[in-house]
Amino acid sequence: MSATGILQATTVVTEGSYSDVGTIVGKEGYEYFTLFGTYVKGDESGINIVFNFQRTVDGTAYPAVEWTETAGLYTYQAQIYRLTASRNFFIQLYLPAVDYVLVTQKTVDATGTPTGTLAASYTLA
Repeated sequence: MSATGILQATTVVTEGSYSDVGTIVGKEGYEYFTLFGTYVKGDESGINIVFNFQRTVDGTAYPAVEWTETAGLYTYQAQIYRLTASRNFFIQLYLPAVDYVLVTQKTVDATGTPTGTLAASYTLA
């Protein structure tokens, strides 16, 4: 069995800080979260998508991170999925220990007001 939902209808992308794509999704025991989207590029150079994970619906959002090592020192930064051209896409994550998922987005190098759009839905399996 699986569950599906719409995160947001076609909406103009945002500039500045990360904004939510739809609402928080409760995983309800499912292990896979798949984001399906349609991005239409506008004046911006592209968009960044970041997945955030929460233990409770009102809890702290922790972004997915990627670790790097330089001379024995490990650092991390948010794992970013960047889209730089119009396209339909999907991103599938295996998240057996995550309770809630929040998808966020922001533009990359917008000149003026962004005109690109993003529509997103999801499947839990």
